[in-house]
Amino acid sequence: MKIKLLLLITWLVLLLVPGVGRAQFRVVGYLSAWRGDVTAAQLGQLTHLNYAFLQPTATGGLEPLANPAKLRRLVAAAHTAKVRVLISVGGWHDGDHSAFDAIGADAGRTSTFADNLVRFAADYQLDGVDMDWEHPDSTTAPGFAALMQQLATRLHAQGKLLTAAVAGGTWAGPGILPSVYDCVDFLNIMAYDSPPPAHATYEQAAQTLAYWRGRGLPASKTVLGVPFYGRPSEESFAALLARGADPRADMFGGVGYNGLATIERKTSLALSQASGIMIWELTQDAAGTNSLLTTIRQVVRRTAPSAR
Repeated sequence: MKIKLLLLITWLVLLLVPGVGRAQFRVVGYLSAWRGDVTAAQLGQLTHLNYAFLQPTATGGLEPLANPAKLRRLVAAAHTAKVRVLISVGGWHDGDHSAFDAIGADAGRTSTFADNLVRFAADYQLDGVDMDWEHPDSTTAPGFAALMQQLATRLHAQGKLLTAAVAGGTWAGPGILPSVYDCVDFLNIMAYDSPPPAHATYEQAAQTLAYWRGRGLPASKTVLGVPFYGRPSEESFAALLARGADPRADMFGGVGYNGLATIERKTSLALSQASGIMIWELTQDAAGTNSLLTTIRQVVRRTAPSAR
């Protein structure tokens, strides 16, 4: 009886003491193979870094990685900073997801693809795989789920992570079966790219989180995505500021973006309703006091002082 009482008291203390017994808030940044690099200062503000992109072939193979030396340098620097590095597979790829469709439709190709990705992760000393199939639909959803199950079995047995990037809109939901939730460590919800210019408002982010929560995705596996660029011009936040945009506003010359104030609000939203925040893409950030990434970390530290 005394032991049970002691365990109960310990459990209550863990719940009541801020920052104790709570999982670390994730700050996930994407870095593209074709543009720029991550700085030491940025690494110090991240928990995870996704290198984009590795492309599949229709038979379950892998296309040659763009800029492999960059990835190896990145892994070394990130691991020194205690940041986990994942390879992101796919991406928008001009809307061509035919290779994924072909893999998901064939059990043999699915197994081959999973084996190749696990081997790739080991070769580059990566911490996991981020699946960015844009986008499975109701027809290809079973193939996506089967692929995620095979990857989860292989990667988790090695202590590696499996994540996926999924669209924020309700139209994307039928492509993600609930069984996928059990496979992934978390989902990166791309709550942006709605019709421009206001393509990533705070209200849209809140609606996106509510939608995925309603579909049964646990908050512990939900990471809210934010853009570091504007639409329809696709300009980086840094480029918009260089043209005269207000760093705290969300609109400039017909281009919609997320300024400092909205990023602050979205980070607070993620802290209360999710388990992290995701960024596309790190090289698009501004420097100094106008850095969106620094703003994210400041909000996290104010809310959860024990966070990294």
